[in-house]
Amino acid sequence: MDRGHRNLLALLVAAVMAVALFSAFSINLFHQTPAVVLPSLAPAASSVPPEQGETGEYRRVEVTPDTVQQVIATLERPESYARTVNVETVGDTGAAGETTAQVTVDGGWTSSQLTLPDGRVCHSVVGEGKRYVWYGDQRRWQEYDASDRSADLAQRLPTYEDVLAADRENIVAAQYVLTGALPCIYVAVAEPELGYVESYWVSVDTGLLVRAESSKDETVFYRMSGYTVETPAAPGLTFALPDGTVLHTTALPAEEGASAPAQ
Repeated sequence: MDRGHRNLLALLVAAVMAVALFSAFSINLFHQTPAVVLPSLAPAASSVPPEQGETGEYRRVEVTPDTVQQVIATLERPESYARTVNVETVGDTGAAGETTAQVTVDGGWTSSQLTLPDGRVCHSVVGEGKRYVWYGDQRRWQEYDASDRSADLAQRLPTYEDVLAADRENIVAAQYVLTGALPCIYVAVAEPELGYVESYWVSVDTGLLVRAESSKDETVFYRMSGYTVETPAAPGLTFALPDGTVLHTTALPAEEGASAPAQ
């Protein structure tokens, strides 16, 4: 093979190698491999009841005594709402007493008007670390330091947040259920020292406790319910003391109108 043919063959081999190298590198330069996202080992907690299944960005978590505290911890109460709560208690003699509470919550304040079994009306306003209490048409009130539980206790409600602090071995049942046509998380916590079982139904829509029962030896001695919730609370309601001192007012509408006492 003469010199000219050898040079031509060398050029052809070099050209083929160049094309091969360019093709190999161009796969990385111009064709990005899709990113691989590994699935999470722990599914995200969801407030979606089982009959709704997995939708959108949510993934249903089976509610069991082992998982119920994690699920309840994801729920949040509305910042503003109003509702009526009914509480029934049964004494040692078997006589039942009923209490009805008109409750308004807004901006960290809670106003409740409890109609007690004897017909008296107890007014309570809780906010900014204080609790104010008076009865009927009294013009004087009692002032106390408020704790995180004061607003619920003023309504004669158990605090379902206690479930989060309960020992796991005391949680005897947990599941998704319907109560009052509302999808709820049900959890029962035993109180071994007292022999009680505290049962809670927490709405997955509002995060509010909508039903509760306390029982001993399968006999219910406390029952609470409050299914209907107005959220947010009506605008322009005042949280006021008997002397007219306004402690808080719910957000006013665009056209400011007259304020009304919180009901």
